[in-house]
Amino acid sequence: MSKSTLHIKLQDSCIYKKLNEKLALEEDGVKADVVKIINDAGHYAINKLKTVIKNMPEFTLHDEDHVYNVLFIMEKLIPLATLNRLSIPELMLLILTAFFHDIGMAPEEKYLRAWKGEDLDSEGGFAKTEYNKYQRFKMSNVKKVDEIQKLHDEGKHHVAAVLEDYLITEYIRMTHAQRVREIISKDWNGSIHYKDTDLTSQFAEICFSHNEDAMHLLEIESFELCDQDTYICIPFIAVMLRLADIIDFDPKRTPNVLFSHLAVRHPVSIAEWKKHQAINAWSISPNKLIFSAQCRHPAIEATIRNFCDLIDNELKNCNLILSSINNPYNNNETQHYKINLPKQVDRSRIRAIKDVCTGEPIYKYQNTKFSLNKNQIIDLLMGTELYGKPEVALRELIQNSIDACLVRERLSKVWGEEYTPQIQVSFYAKDNVDYLEIYDNGIGMDQYIIDNFYSNVGSSFYKSREFYELMSDANIQYKPISRFGIGILSCFMVSDSLEVDTKRVIGKYKYAEPLKVIVEGYDSIFYIKQGERQEPGTTTVLQLRKVHPWKRMSDNEFKKFVKTVVKFPPFEIEICSNNQIEKHDSSKFLQLSPASLKTYTWKSEDNIEEIIINISDSEFGFTGSAIIGFLVKNGRPVEKIEVAVKEVEVEGEKYDMAMDVHYSDGEIIKSSQSIGIDDEGNISESTSRSTILKSKSSFSIHGIEFPKSLFPDYFESSKSVLRWPFPVLMVLDLGGNGDLNLNSARTEIIFDSKWIEFEERLLRIVCKQLAEKMGIKRWSVLKQIIIKHTKKQELVAVINDI
Repeated sequence: MSKSTLHIKLQDSCIYKKLNEKLALEEDGVKADVVKIINDAGHYAINKLKTVIKNMPEFTLHDEDHVYNVLFIMEKLIPLATLNRLSIPELMLLILTAFFHDIGMAPEEKYLRAWKGEDLDSEGGFAKTEYNKYQRFKMSNVKKVDEIQKLHDEGKHHVAAVLEDYLITEYIRMTHAQRVREIISKDWNGSIHYKDTDLTSQFAEICFSHNEDAMHLLEIESFELCDQDTYICIPFIAVMLRLADIIDFDPKRTPNVLFSHLAVRHPVSIAEWKKHQAINAWSISPNKLIFSAQCRHPAIEATIRNFCDLIDNELKNCNLILSSINNPYNNNETQHYKINLPKQVDRSRIRAIKDVCTGEPIYKYQNTKFSLNKNQIIDLLMGTELYGKPEVALRELIQNSIDACLVRERLSKVWGEEYTPQIQVSFYAKDNVDYLEIYDNGIGMDQYIIDNFYSNVGSSFYKSREFYELMSDANIQYKPISRFGIGILSCFMVSDSLEVDTKRVIGKYKYAEPLKVIVEGYDSIFYIKQGERQEPGTTTVLQLRKVHPWKRMSDNEFKKFVKTVVKFPPFEIEICSNNQIEKHDSSKFLQLSPASLKTYTWKSEDNIEEIIINISDSEFGFTGSAIIGFLVKNGRPVEKIEVAVKEVEVEGEKYDMAMDVHYSDGEIIKSSQSIGIDDEGNISESTSRSTILKSKSSFSIHGIEFPKSLFPDYFESSKSVLRWPFPVLMVLDLGGNGDLNLNSARTEIIFDSKWIEFEERLLRIVCKQLAEKMGIKRWSVLKQIIIKHTKKQELVAVINDI
């Protein structure tokens, strides 16, 4: 945009006209300086904003139209009497902040490359720093990242790319105000002034504040003396900027309701949102703010109404800010900044567009969404359909404690703080009442965690933005075991009340106040009071019902039960039953041989060879071993062994009788053909099968038992099982950075990209170990047999690589 075009457009601005009127009374040099600053800054800002559409064409509409819309709305909001009393620097800053407040939405190309992970070794570490900042933001948007991955898994790469662009745009939106500051500091430091007063700092602060919470304005200096009896009221200018910005339905705030409609059957695109913005209509007058819109989709109408809610909140806050203005130089002048803002937006003219033929609205808007009946939903969650068995309450509590301890352990290493994780699981009776108690010295909880996650069904701290930001700040990674935010409900399957003592770690040798939480039923009010706990961590005590899963267990049976739940604890835990303490660690799991899984479905017979292999691999998080069974004849792997073949003649008819041993979907089976005679004397042929070797596993994820086998049962329909052609006995824990997605009951593995990667990596390790143990010649024979009976082509490719 040329400077002359800028000047022509500014001529229509009442604020600019008022500025010129007041400049006419000033010396020529002052007038020339102010006009030059506005022209230079306006030209700079408009040209910079033009690059936004180049970088993010799908999501942005930040051009000069938005700038002039903001100026126009400012003029409608400011009463003429107030406009007349504003000083030259105040009028100048209103114009300049309208031009500059969004230039941070146009980041330099080097920022975009860095966020996308390009050229990370360039710019002297700049790219890596920016990349890490973006990754921290991205990983804090867990649900959106998961949705993007799901779309990629489904082959919807274009839609996934749109959502990925949305995330970058959201990051730009969240950080653009800070970039405005940086741009002003770099290119305009000392250039924004009135007479001899440098206003660059105040200018940058106002631009920055428009994207902050409105209460931020109460913390900044209210007035700046620029010349004799000439002031600028910083909160007033900032209020006008943020109100005008949001009333224009600032397109940089792409709302979640539209995001949720980007990838559904009937999508609402950002382009539709932009198109709608071109036809919206405001009526702004003293004490009245009316928005008129005719919408083609209920998501658009919902978005507009959501924006109106935001504007209502801004109106309330901005009225508060303006009423708090106090001029220390001249208190009489504070009344000059009082304006008549309405309490809320008039929404009566927001409606669906009408069908041309019928004259009826094309949809009915009722803002109808899913709502939950709290008691019924909780009853459903607590039913055995979700958890399977009530004793999983113990598993959920131990999972929580392990997570809390491992997070604190990683943070303590970063802080240089000595720490040893401790968990004690106790079962005891007191006054004829049974209690289950889980103690840990983990990270603990404070009031914020209790309010937002612990008491909020479905909200897990370990899936929250706060958790991922904590991990990012400490530059550590952790795969939580607990992730659904509903585990605490399982406690009420075995107990009517629970008591929690907790104290949160908030920094190196820094702790929140201890709290005691008492919950008497899942529908009761939390009774929270000051706690007495000295050390950080959490202790949960369940007062068990008269009938509970551990009622008739002996001390040894209870300890064995806990060991089964936590097969491979990441550190030593104590199990206490009636004051008898036993320590449990990973050593027993490491000593566990897959031979312990042998039952009647794994028999020792001639022509079957077994090989024991180690499948531990720290890179993938595997710890364990396996026994592989395969058929041999004269020491050489074979596909099939014919035990006996015989032709039998009965009453002149010849019948084949045979017995053989062969592979069949994770088994080695013996199959035989025989003849028989029925009650009427007729001869019939029949085939019988018996299992010699059948695959079986003992599997845990991050130390916690997975209750099913990794291999299919006879009627297994799940895709998330290892359908390998050869039989395997396997003891395996998936830990480290390895992970699988489970259903909330931990009874099913979700079939997704994580499962596919897990299966391929595990098969690769198994085949490599077999090749090393068997030798090249024998392995090459077995390899061809395995490939022949492997149904998944992706797995065939893995085996071929060995």
